[in-house]
Amino acid sequence: MEETKDNFTAKNLLHRFKSETSPFWIKIRNGMIVIGVACGALISAPVTLPPLIVTLAGYGVAIGAVGAALAQLTKK
Repeated sequence: MEETKDNFTAKNLLHRFKSETSPFWIKIRNGMIVIGVACGALISAPVTLPPLIVTLAGYGVAIGAVGAALAQLTKK
């Protein structure tokens, strides 16, 4: 019985990044991008916001970026 491993090499990750993604994960990816952009807009707003809002927006940018990247790496 042959066991297949999905090695995390740069070549494999690049292949996964370029491969086709299912429609469900495309929706997740796009939602994460929207979250990241909206939170980035809050951080760079020309008005003074409470520190809690700015901190939460920073977390939102990080969550949006990581979520979009992970959703893109899924294969169909």
